[in-house]
Amino acid sequence: MEIRRYIVGVDGSLPSRAAIRWAIGHARQHDTEVVLVHVADDEWGAAGTDLIDEVDSGARRLLEDEVGYTRSLHGAAGPRAELRSGSPMTVLASLGDTETMLVVGTHKTGFHYGRAFGSRSLQLANLAVGPVAIVPDTESHLRRGVVVGVDDSPAGSAALDLAADLACDHHCELIAVRSSGPSPRGADRRDAEPERLSQYDDEARGLLTAAVERVRRSQPGITIRSRVVRRPPGTALNDIARGAEVLVVGDSRREEALPGVLGSVAYDVLLNVTSPTIVVHAPPVTSAVAQPEGEAHVVR
Repeated sequence: MEIRRYIVGVDGSLPSRAAIRWAIGHARQHDTEVVLVHVADDEWGAAGTDLIDEVDSGARRLLEDEVGYTRSLHGAAGPRAELRSGSPMTVLASLGDTETMLVVGTHKTGFHYGRAFGSRSLQLANLAVGPVAIVPDTESHLRRGVVVGVDDSPAGSAALDLAADLACDHHCELIAVRSSGPSPRGADRRDAEPERLSQYDDEARGLLTAAVERVRRSQPGITIRSRVVRRPPGTALNDIARGAEVLVVGDSRREEALPGVLGSVAYDVLLNVTSPTIVVHAPPVTSAVAQPEGEAHVVR
């Protein structure tokens, strides 16, 4: 997966600045464009023209401040900045595509299982069709390694490819994780017979072996570790990635990206995020076009 642009949603908060730092650090790897976007919430639309003008003026000042902050980061070149209005996460999602990484910060930096409170980052991951990075406001310079959740879905394959690329770019270890345990909303496999548990473990190891072989063909120089765990996948991934540079997960097991539909594992990970986390959606499905019999053709 090639990322040609990073769009950072900014609002002047500490997590927002953590998102800026993260995007700048990753964009430098390939001299990729970074765009700062502030979305003025259009809920102010019914408040009168004077207040709307005041909100717009404040939004412009905020965006100018964030551009200045970005320029102060180790001599970073001035990014392009855009001021938009509307529902913030809906507008940001509309700006993304399969080659654009949407980046937002989050205050959430720990485990809160059982508390289904709202999350704008969760809303963004739900609405987007391209990759979304959720960056907590925590120190990142001591983090090491890339963790990826492995499954056999299109989104899982795309997540594995991106994770391998990131591990290569950052010269760090790739940790591939597969759970043979219960899913967040599925049957609890921990109550299964020992023989059945061993079968689940073997299935998970087989899937991991195939994934590691695939990565070695595309990125032969990186170090790869694989882990089979029996805990629910969201819990295990957040725990293992607590000290990682980034966690990468696929959005769901569906064949294509469907805005508004997020799989249970990605949902659970984002509710309890512990590290910078990238949600990767399934690549678009292209329909084959019938060709006249006997004629050669190229599929692009």
